[in-house]
Amino acid sequence: MGEGDVKVGRVFVDTAWNSKPHACYDPLTDRFFEVEELADLKDYGEIYLNSLLFPGIWRELRGLIADGRRVYHFTRPWWWRDLRRRFSDDLRERFKAEDVKKSDFGDAYLLWKVYERGVAKGNLYKLFKPIEIMDVELRPLLMREAIVAKMVDRLEKLKDVDVHVDEVEEVKELLQGVRWEIVDRGFKLMPWLSRVSKELGLER
Repeated sequence: MGEGDVKVGRVFVDTAWNSKPHACYDPLTDRFFEVEELADLKDYGEIYLNSLLFPGIWRELRGLIADGRRVYHFTRPWWWRDLRRRFSDDLRERFKAEDVKKSDFGDAYLLWKVYERGVAKGNLYKLFKPIEIMDVELRPLLMREAIVAKMVDRLEKLKDVDVHVDEVEEVKELLQGVRWEIVDRGFKLMPWLSRVSKELGLER
């Protein structure tokens, strides 16, 4: 991709919950805007997110990453309160306000300030972690596995205190199914795993 290609642009995103639009900041044009889905950012080559926590994010990211976009997420979410204090003067100047309160566009702007600071200090790799296709494909399954495993654990504890639970075996089967789905998906993403599995006789 040449330097003039629009897809080398960067955008900084305050990701939203509950079907709200995502707040975005484009530092090249100094423009704030909103998108309904992260897939709407396909014209950018690099996408920086403040969070990976909202429901449905993996579905939205799958197409972008498969299409060659580079997506990163901020690795220090507990810094936000301090960042708002540290960059308060920048926020007041950019938004022309004496009292700058927390806002979605403000957080997208702060994400860019963190990026700039990381570039200047040479520690950008500590602040933003790339999201790979492996993350997009496996993270939702791993989250599902963790939820179902907790359900099994709770049901087993009820059985231990003589509470009759009909669903425990059914939920155990569900957990086993999710775990095999993770393994199968891993084999598809990393074909060499499948070859090793065959050699060791570990296939189902």
